[in-house]
Amino acid sequence: MPESPRFLLEKGREVEAMMVYKKIFKWNNAHNPGAEYQITELELPSGTQRPLRRSNSPQGTAKNFGADITHGLENSMGLFLQLFMPPYFKTTILLLFVWLASSFGFYGLSVWFPEYIKLVTSEEYNRNATVIKNTRYEDHLINNTRLDNIHYFNVDFENVTFKKTVLNHVLFLNCTLYNCIFSDIRSSKTFFKYSILHQINFTDTDMHSYRFPDCEMDNITFHGLAPGCQLDFDYNIHYKEIFQENLIGQLTMIPGTLAASLFMDKLGRVKVMSISMTLSSISAFFIWFLKSKTGVIVFEAVFNFIFISGWNGLDIATTEAFPTHIRTTAYGFLSAASRIAGVLGSLWFGQFIYSSQAIPMLTTSVVLLIGALFSLKLKETKDNLV
Repeated sequence: MPESPRFLLEKGREVEAMMVYKKIFKWNNAHNPGAEYQITELELPSGTQRPLRRSNSPQGTAKNFGADITHGLENSMGLFLQLFMPPYFKTTILLLFVWLASSFGFYGLSVWFPEYIKLVTSEEYNRNATVIKNTRYEDHLINNTRLDNIHYFNVDFENVTFKKTVLNHVLFLNCTLYNCIFSDIRSSKTFFKYSILHQINFTDTDMHSYRFPDCEMDNITFHGLAPGCQLDFDYNIHYKEIFQENLIGQLTMIPGTLAASLFMDKLGRVKVMSISMTLSSISAFFIWFLKSKTGVIVFEAVFNFIFISGWNGLDIATTEAFPTHIRTTAYGFLSAASRIAGVLGSLWFGQFIYSSQAIPMLTTSVVLLIGALFSLKLKETKDNLV
């Protein structure tokens, strides 16, 4: 892609700008060989000032890396400071608030959605657990099998051998185990709580101490305890499913972007932005009713579809709100600030995954509504010359 003629004009490189215009003219008239290029002189729009060129002094023209770095930093700082001076100060502040609000709400929910799906799935899984209570197992062999989602409550195990077995989400609660053997065992989210273990042999297992909270243990031997990481990985987490669930929400951004493109020039950037963020703010109240995995996935898809229109409007409005010489500086600053807000949003929402849904609901609604209100103060940019 050739460099922007507008940028070349701003930099005083008129000849290069003319060549780019000729190239564009040739592309646009590929089916009209007789068309002639008419423009012979290029001028900057009135009121536009070219930036000062570097001096031809030895200090300015020397091939000195340090001098180039210093000049670049000074130039960048000068451009950055212009964002907070008239006539750009108000626009910069308004856009900054909109960027911060959008990123805080969107990235915060982006973290909350998959974690909340995992929580809902886990709660449903636990509700379907097989409960065995007030039972006694004696001289029993559990061999080469997999025990899934079983809760033993007040169960006695005597002379029982667990061999070549996977224990997945198995809970021994208030149980008594006497003269039992656990051999070649792999486990996930399996715990012995408030239980009595006497004369138990663990051989080739991953039964680390954290699996025995508040237990009475006597004459326990461990042989071949699995070394390395003692983190208790959940066998029920399948990353393919997590990816697919998240992908559904991301794919709805495609039609959302197409819809935004249809209304962007008709309604204007500011209206698209404010309408999108207001609708997103209102839709956040439906978080309160999310009780199932399917409901969360559907809500995420709808929310992303609505929100992405405002995000696209914000991108375009930011680009069109500043003149060429500070446009990339403005966009880079606002984008960087939004990333910080996104990180803070992720941390904030992450704290309330296992608590009430009211906090993420109200936070999202209030933050996006603030962003919508600030966006209404922005000047429409659809007719700006870029």
